[in-house]
Amino acid sequence: MARVDKTDSAIGVVRAPIDADFAEADFDTVIGVGINAAGHVVKGAGQTGVIGVAIPGRTVHRAGQICDIFKLADIVEFDGAAGTKYWADAAGEVSATDAAGSVYVGYTVEADRLILGGEFNPSAAV
Repeated sequence: MARVDKTDSAIGVVRAPIDADFAEADFDTVIGVGINAAGHVVKGAGQTGVIGVAIPGRTVHRAGQICDIFKLADIVEFDGAAGTKYWADAAGEVSATDAAGSVYVGYTVEADRLILGGEFNPSAAV
């Protein structure tokens, strides 16, 4: 059950409406998101490419709701491995695999703490 531990909403979070309901399988999971031609959040690259991550859940997952897109944050209760880099592919799946077209998301400092600051953050050193 991934959740944000800390972020600075003035610089690390943007918001946009959700285009279509997120699948229940994505609830409480870190997924890569982009923006489509309508200006709405979609899982995966959308029209913009992956620009950040979202963590849909029971309260925010429906079309039209405003969704937080995290660019800089510490995410806890992440299902990962310590000291590992993570990428989001064009389908929105976040994994330790740097596949062609994937966007660097961040790294773990503990197995369950993902530090965001990937390629979607212009000031991040990759």
